[in-house]
Amino acid sequence: MEYKPKEVLLKNGTPCLLKSPGPGDASAILKLMSQTSEETSYMARYADEVNITLHHEQDFLSSTLKSQKDLMICAVVNGKIIANAGINPIAVFERYLHRATFGISICKAYWGLGIGSHLLAAIIRGAREMGYEQLELEVVQENQRGIALYEKFGFETYGTREYCFKYRD
Repeated sequence: MEYKPKEVLLKNGTPCLLKSPGPGDASAILKLMSQTSEETSYMARYADEVNITLHHEQDFLSSTLKSQKDLMICAVVNGKIIANAGINPIAVFERYLHRATFGISICKAYWGLGIGSHLLAAIIRGAREMGYEQLELEVVQENQRGIALYEKFGFETYGTREYCFKYRD
């Protein structure tokens, strides 16, 4: 699904454009994935595990724009993609069609400016438009900033998985 571009103001007054990234944004999205994976241990992968080819990412972004059940929204500040969020169906079986999973990543230099709230609000609206009734995510228990954001939007903890991540050290 394509998100209609929208400009929002960050807490510091900086304009920020929310939009669906297209194939032309593939390189910037890959850089964002590497950067955010490097900046925090809360992401699912290490930066050196972002090994998606540019062509594959272009195809992925193109198919996401055309999808009726997937959505990706990025945040652009001063022409640079600095955050990204997306939703995908849990499964294609009828009993799962009401559920989607989502993820979000923000460059550390932009934490605390309200980008997460803007992206999450847009993702929730998009999920409703696509017919989803339930959004789910996994979050590292130590990620208190993330958890506070999710709780602000009504998310509740429904379970924990101890030792879910195994770090290299």
